[in-house]
Amino acid sequence: MARKKKVEDEIKELEEFEELDDLEELSIEANKEATKKKEIRSLEDLPGVGPATAEKLREAGYDSLEAIAVASPLELKELAGISEGAALKIIQAAREAANIGTFMRADEYLKKRAVVGKITTGSKSLDKLLGGGIETQAISEVFGEFGSGKCFAKDTPIYYENDTVVHFESIEEMYTKYALKNGEVPFDNGFAVPVDTVAVYAFDLDSGEVKRTKASYIYREKVSNLVELKLSTGINIKVTLPHPVLVFRDGFQWIKAGEIKRGDVLVGVRKVPANSLTIDEDDAYFLGLFVAEGTANPVSITTGSEVIKDFIVEYLKSKDGYTPTVETRRGLYRILIRKSTVDRVLGNLAKSDASTKEVPDVILNGDETTLMAFLAGYVDGDGYISSSIVELSTKSKKLADGLVFLLKRLGITPTVSEKLIEGKTYYRLYITGEDRSLLEDVIKKSKIKVGGFNSGGIGRYPPQLARYLGKLYSHFKLPKREGETAYHLLTRSKEVWFTEKTLEKIEEYFKKALAELERAEKELCNTDKPKLPFSWTVLKKYGFTEGQIKNYRYRGIPKDTELRAKVISALKSEIQYLREIARHALEVISLARKLSFYEVESVSLVEYNDYVYDLVVPEVHNFVAPNGLILHNTQLAHTLAVLVQKPPEEGGLNGSVIWIDTENTFRPERIKQIAENRGMDPEEVLKNIYVARAFNSNHQMLLVEKAEEIIKQKAASDRPVKLLVVDSLTGHFRSEYVGRGTLAERQQKLAKHLADLHRLANLYDIAVFVTNQVQARPDAFFGDPTRPIGGHILAHSATVRVYLRKGKAGKRVARLIDSPHLPEGEAAFRITEKGIED
Repeated sequence: MARKKKVEDEIKELEEFEELDDLEELSIEANKEATKKKEIRSLEDLPGVGPATAEKLREAGYDSLEAIAVASPLELKELAGISEGAALKIIQAAREAANIGTFMRADEYLKKRAVVGKITTGSKSLDKLLGGGIETQAISEVFGEFGSGKCFAKDTPIYYENDTVVHFESIEEMYTKYALKNGEVPFDNGFAVPVDTVAVYAFDLDSGEVKRTKASYIYREKVSNLVELKLSTGINIKVTLPHPVLVFRDGFQWIKAGEIKRGDVLVGVRKVPANSLTIDEDDAYFLGLFVAEGTANPVSITTGSEVIKDFIVEYLKSKDGYTPTVETRRGLYRILIRKSTVDRVLGNLAKSDASTKEVPDVILNGDETTLMAFLAGYVDGDGYISSSIVELSTKSKKLADGLVFLLKRLGITPTVSEKLIEGKTYYRLYITGEDRSLLEDVIKKSKIKVGGFNSGGIGRYPPQLARYLGKLYSHFKLPKREGETAYHLLTRSKEVWFTEKTLEKIEEYFKKALAELERAEKELCNTDKPKLPFSWTVLKKYGFTEGQIKNYRYRGIPKDTELRAKVISALKSEIQYLREIARHALEVISLARKLSFYEVESVSLVEYNDYVYDLVVPEVHNFVAPNGLILHNTQLAHTLAVLVQKPPEEGGLNGSVIWIDTENTFRPERIKQIAENRGMDPEEVLKNIYVARAFNSNHQMLLVEKAEEIIKQKAASDRPVKLLVVDSLTGHFRSEYVGRGTLAERQQKLAKHLADLHRLANLYDIAVFVTNQVQARPDAFFGDPTRPIGGHILAHSATVRVYLRKGKAGKRVARLIDSPHLPEGEAAFRITEKGIED
């Protein structure tokens, strides 16, 4: 028994020792785990990262464990000067510490999504469309037309159709007419009038044609100052400072009117479609004569031409059955016109004098044949034709505008000048250069025969276009043609306007380049020594050494199957790259033929203190020169910046705001207005918004990094950052990377910028709200295209995409066009003193 008890005691003692060993092992493991967690609280605690390495990583933007966790080993290797293996260990340790790279069950992910914050937009219908509001942990993008303040002076000429009848008047006259008919409503900073029966002409970039389209309303507001742009053709444009103007600066770009400089080249439509009304050619010619030389008291036409006198007499006998009285004095004939002719064809025109005459409505609605007959009568009555110039003159500003309009309908862009004679203003229209040839059909209808025009003269295409095409041409190895103007324009910087004939030669160069590329691509499959239309040295950018390239040039493409495939693939890639450049050049040339170019001679800020006006065309958001607009998406962002500061029960997140302003659109005055009208302390609201102006794309990306510092600083405060606004996201990228040749670089840079924004949204549970510009369409002087830029990179990166447009009676319409969890739909809302409302 004693022996048995002794054994049991020894067993019990052994078990106690084993239990102690187990506890000790557990304690050691726990200590290890605690030590491990402690070790990876900062960059310096990561394995192999000392203070110097940590500083290098922070300077490069890798200042958190999460940033290290999603980096690549090669990135850390280059930045920290360590081996790839050491970089991999650092990344793995950071991933374990940050809990990145693990999978989560969908039901658990649903619970995580339940804590996503929602910021109300101020509109219940818009909130419903967005699934409750603007979400945190996501990027929400809006694009389209928005805002006001981008309008024209009241005397801006406009033409439009109402029930297919063309009207030509000032935009102020149009507004007054429809305000009396339809009434006006308060809208944004001014008033709006519905114009549902009105149609205007807009430019379709895809087809290159000007098309008839519906307008929705006309808007007006008061402003203090305008920018006056005086163009080389004598046209003066007065618009508000933020109004975008289409210019040709290394390609087509939209530039705010306040940023236009002397020497810039504005872009407009070359030809406006004529209407379809056909009238008797003799009637149209007679109207042209009367507008040029007719008087009201007595109703008569005076001419020094016997040919014209004889035509009028025969015309009145044939049309109205009477032989008119003809008075002769000092070599001039005055033909008196009876009431029957007034009633039949002249109408109210018979009551006008030299300063009030205008183009009759029947001519404004005429087809090209009618227009040419009318202009022939005007040229015979009050025109001057020589071998080098055609000149038309009048005392009536409205008639001068109407004549410009008629000439544009024939594809002619005249130069207009004003001259003061004995206290009276005379308007002179000159047609010179290549446009003279377009008048030949008009001259054929003239009763006074003249000789032909001299060849040559000023061309219609600006040197900026030549420089841009020259930059594209520099990618190709084409034969020299020293005797050709086209070759010199493409290879040297020359400040000369050039002709259609020269443009045709330039077009030939690019067509030949395409043909050479096609030939070279075929040769790659059939010969070892293809004749390339570019230098073999391009293989450097595909990773080949100088020795290899020299070898391939003289000996041909290598026989080794794998290496041969690599060389051919690189050459095909270069051929495709150059093919895109040549095609782009041909597209630009084709488009240029449908456009007019105007050099800016002066830019000045003028005091105005009156109403400015704008016509809104929702379907295509542009209408032909000199009217149209691009509106930016700033109102919704201003509202969100206020409402995010409200408590959750009122649709906010008790949050602060970071605003990156790329276009100088942030307005603290608007923030104060919205806050005051929502019962909030405006000063306190402004204190919780951090604003920075980004001056280029690199600065914009840097500000995102700086934003993270503010986010971290305020994370533990009672007002953590919950909204990051970038307005607009793509503006700088668009202006700095012009042309297809830079598209890849731009998209790569934009992709990194979006990745940084996504990281902030997810890591710190904030809402990222970005506004986007729309793609510039060279449709007229101005316009509002609605194709968002950024391509597939932005389309796939934005969590939610919303298109904004103007509706009827002052409404705004938001259309959800892309979301991972919400159906497409629309919501209507208004912009008021409170910001966004139902």
